[in-house]
Amino acid sequence: MSETGKTLAFVAAAAMSLFMGFAMGPRETVFNAEELVGQRLNEFEVDAPKRLKIVKFDSDTATAHEFEVAEDQGLWSIPSKNGYPADATKQMAEAATCLMDREVLRVASTSASQHEALGVIDPSSSKLNSQAQGVGTRVVLSDGSNKMLTDMIIGKPVKDAEGQYYLRNTDQDIVYVVRLDPEKLSTRFEDWIEADLLQINPLDLQRIEIKDYSAEVLLSQSGIQIDWDRRAELTFKYDTTNSKWLAESLKKFDKDKKEYADYQLSDKEELNEEILGKLRDGLDDLKIVDVERKPTGLSANLKAGADFVKDIEAVTSLIQRGFAPLSIGPDKEADILSTEGEVICSLQDGIEYVLRFGNLQMEGEDGKSQPVEAPVGDAKSGDDIHRYMFVMARFNEALIEKPELDDLPELPEGSDEEATQDGEDASASGDEDQTKEEDEDAKPQADEDDAKAKELADIIEARKSIETENQRRLDEYQGKLKKSQDRVQELNGRFGDWYYVISNEVYQQVHLGLDKVAKKKEAEKDAKAEGADAGEPAATGLPNLPFGGAPEK
Repeated sequence: MSETGKTLAFVAAAAMSLFMGFAMGPRETVFNAEELVGQRLNEFEVDAPKRLKIVKFDSDTATAHEFEVAEDQGLWSIPSKNGYPADATKQMAEAATCLMDREVLRVASTSASQHEALGVIDPSSSKLNSQAQGVGTRVVLSDGSNKMLTDMIIGKPVKDAEGQYYLRNTDQDIVYVVRLDPEKLSTRFEDWIEADLLQINPLDLQRIEIKDYSAEVLLSQSGIQIDWDRRAELTFKYDTTNSKWLAESLKKFDKDKKEYADYQLSDKEELNEEILGKLRDGLDDLKIVDVERKPTGLSANLKAGADFVKDIEAVTSLIQRGFAPLSIGPDKEADILSTEGEVICSLQDGIEYVLRFGNLQMEGEDGKSQPVEAPVGDAKSGDDIHRYMFVMARFNEALIEKPELDDLPELPEGSDEEATQDGEDASASGDEDQTKEEDEDAKPQADEDDAKAKELADIIEARKSIETENQRRLDEYQGKLKKSQDRVQELNGRFGDWYYVISNEVYQQVHLGLDKVAKKKEAEKDAKAEGADAGEPAATGLPNLPFGGAPEK
């Protein structure tokens, strides 16, 4: 073949390849966007979702934050919070309703170039940085077999169209406009749990004990050292008759003698009922805002074994959060010290909740909560300032009133119930053998014997009735003890694995000092006000300054 022929053959082959490539290669899908209007997205049943993941992007830290809740064998938990139990049935239904069966109102865009403007950039993208704009919220719903029901990105609200938002499937470029309520897709931890931690009835509160102290934990080569600031130990008992709190014991720490001494309210002082009422309300509604899993090795009653005390990482975790294991003797478990005091609230059913408070917790620059150092007696507050807390339950049998048992009436001397019963049987048998020929003189004695027998029978019947009632009361009492003991075990099973985090304002509401619970009597205040109105002479000079108000040199 000539060179010209070869060249033509190559050209023909190349042309054929191009033709085949064009004929068999991928082509851009052409569709009419208007045909999508009115169609429904996410057609599934409201109870189908069993797992929800919400991803949001924090531009300040250039990181994506995930919140996840899931059901396993009928129990809901929050995997993104180390599996903390969730109370998610209602919230999950609202989240599912938010996304399911959404009608396409219109198509906003079919091009990825518009994703930033419409706010539907994937927050999980590894390409994002702190300058990223137009990042949306990704929502993934799956069923019980982990089959994905929807994976969508919610973008910006549509201008001048209330309740309408831009939305797209994560793996598609097309952006829809639908009507939905993103508020139903909450990532607030407290929205997905039973936030009322103690779940107590305030009317059941019988006694409150406050241990007001602070302690600085110092970790050195020689071990753990504690720098104490003890202030007071206060105990209050609720008077149900008069519906008010009474001071059972007030003790103030004497720093010179290094011991607690009884403190008596003066004639011009009284308990601050308003503050104590807020204390009770705070315990009734003790809401948690966050949790962290505590180190393994701590028992439900907050005791630390020898292995735990030797675990530097575990001990450091405690100390960072304001707690420390303190050994109470050789070969014994260490108790957990809390650095910002304790509150013990006792209920009528014998259950006591022990609340131990630690350091502050704040949100760090990476968006994650972390413990922070706080000065002794710190009084900071705010929506983003929280405090660590340990909770445990214990049973105090002395709080349950023991039943009063009625005394048994005494049997006549020389008789007992068994013998009397035998006598009654014998008497009944002998009656049949009696004859009409009995001596009339024996009747008075027989009548007396019958009266005694009847009296004895009545006493025996009364004793049996009282014994039955006494046993009922004892059984009821034992039932109360068993119920409360079981409840304590159940509570510690729930509390045992967690550091709880509460608002610092709630901490200040329930952890009171002597200066908060005692106040000047209202009568004293009124008297002073009346004296001022009556024209008492005004003080000259300025407070804490010499006569005339001139500062001392």
